[in-house]
Amino acid sequence: MRNAVLVTCIILLLVLAGCRGGFPGRAQTKEQAFTEEFRRGTQGLTMRFSQNLPPARLFSGEELAAVLELENRGTYTIGGPGDRIYLTGFDPSIIAGISPAGEQIPLLEGRTQFISQGGFDTVSFRAQTRFLEDRYPVRLLATACYGYETVATANVCIDPDPYSPTIRQKVCTTQNVPLGSGQGAPIAVTLVESDASPGKTRFKIHFQNVGGGEVFRFGGLMLNKCGPSGGLGFDEIDYVELTDVIVSGTSIRGSCRPLDRGHIRLTNGQGLAYCEFDRPRGEAAYVSPLTIVLRYGYRQALIQNVEILPNV
Repeated sequence: MRNAVLVTCIILLLVLAGCRGGFPGRAQTKEQAFTEEFRRGTQGLTMRFSQNLPPARLFSGEELAAVLELENRGTYTIGGPGDRIYLTGFDPSIIAGISPAGEQIPLLEGRTQFISQGGFDTVSFRAQTRFLEDRYPVRLLATACYGYETVATANVCIDPDPYSPTIRQKVCTTQNVPLGSGQGAPIAVTLVESDASPGKTRFKIHFQNVGGGEVFRFGGLMLNKCGPSGGLGFDEIDYVELTDVIVSGTSIRGSCRPLDRGHIRLTNGQGLAYCEFDRPRGEAAYVSPLTIVLRYGYRQALIQNVEILPNV
């Protein structure tokens, strides 16, 4: 009888644990893992033409409708002032009604530690085709221009006295920290190299354009020039603004070099910044998060082939 009661109690406890979603320790581990992993990936905005919008073929004199499906797969909100999509690549005397000023990108929130998927929406273009006597092949070019931000964190060792006697135990030693999986943005911090000397820690921070588009200087003026009616100059493309570098609760951005009006130049999609952190000698070594914040404009394009046939 006692054994039967004991078995019944064990079964009830297991059922109650299942109703609560499992054992507390396991649930906490999953939640913690998601919180740590949400800044992952190499994409910001993604876009695609909706199926059959525009169609592969249509007759002249008909309306041309194009719908772009937009998704924010990164961690920064898109849809601020100046974030726009343009549709070009056609003769405006044949396809009329599409504004060269483009369309505003709707508000698309980024992923967070509590939301696993970013915002999704659509942008539509409508135009009228004029009557033709011969076929007209056209390559529709959709160009998205938007501002974005990257936040990267690497746990680094701060050792103000690296050459102290080895008999003093230390919790860490200076070493390089790779960050190879991206931070939920098209510009990524890929590696942080560290070098300690008495009273000073130097960082060599590596950046890379991993999103497949073009990066340009941050700001509303640059976003306006990103469109077909503008024109970004050679000294405006391939620049990323180094907004801040923080370690041990202190901003060290003022020590970072080389900067061009606060921006880092990318060459072949890659760039470097050298920063320094001062700490009095005699303090014990410790581990601290190094946080890097970047802002930039980003441009990406998508092509769709359409053929306009004569309506005879």
